[in-house]
Amino acid sequence: IDMLFNAKNKIDKKYYVDHLIKKYGKLGLTRQETADELGISLSFLDKLLREGIGLPAYRKIGKSQKPRIVFPVDAIAEFMILNL
Repeated sequence: IDMLFNAKNKIDKKYYVDHLIKKYGKLGLTRQETADELGISLSFLDKLLREGIGLPAYRKIGKSQKPRIVFPVDAIAEFMILNL
């Protein structure tokens, strides 16, 4: 995890994206995986989704009333950098 930080002790987006891809083996994370990465509960993440605030960019997959939510790893990395 030391490689995630650059000389100014700031997380580097590319390294964080690579870390997430290596850890999960995919380019988009589920709600639970995203909650784990953000250090919050799934219920709190769902509350933020309902309120539409305080989350990385995400995509809704499907047109049903409960579409699947996917958080792109680059959006999570960007969010983490801006909010650390």
